[in-house]
Formats: sequence, structure tokens, C-alpha cells
Amino acid sequence: MAGKKEEPIQIEEIKAPMSPISPLISNVVAVFSQPDMVMLDFGFVAPNYCEPHDLEDSQVARICLPWDSAEALAESLHEVISERKKEKRVRRRAKSKRQKET
Repeated sequence: MAGKKEEPIQIEEIKAPMSPISPLISNVVAVFSQPDMVMLDFGFVAPNYCEPHDLEDSQVARICLPWDSAEALAESLHEVISERKKEKRVRRRAKSKRQKET
């Protein structure tokens, strides 16, 4: 169909919270992939010390990342997880060494 106009994609701007940001406990709910981006959905559980106190546990946030950013995030997470595993191994070895000495 010649002359068909494509509707422009509207992206809603979401303002980031002002500092200090209250910590929220979150789980990844879903990961979706598109040809040009990756979307991560998070389910939030608000600790009782967060304000406002009327936050519901079912809140969901969606973060859309271009593939380059998603790959950088995956690499960063891999590095952090690897370091944590190394620290756990060192602690276990130290603990088992102390147990053998007693």
C-alpha cells in the first residue's frame, strides 16, 4: 500500500526518583526481547520502613534497554556474581580450616 503513513512511536518519559532513593526489594518478573531492545519487568515488595506506606507489593517497573546496554549489564552482573562466588569459597575454606584445627 503506497502512501501509508506510519504512526510515530510515543515513548513516555518517566522521571527518576529524587535522591536519596529508598531501597526496594525486587525480583525479576519477566524478560522480553524485541529486535531492537530488551525489556526487564520487576516486581517490587516495599519494606515497611519505606514511605509512602501505602505501596502495594504488586508494583511493577519495566526497564527497556538497547541490546548493547543489555550485554553490558549481563557482563557487569557476571563479574559481580563471580567475585561473590570467590569470596564465598574463601570464607568456606577459612571456616573449614578452623574446624580442622580444633
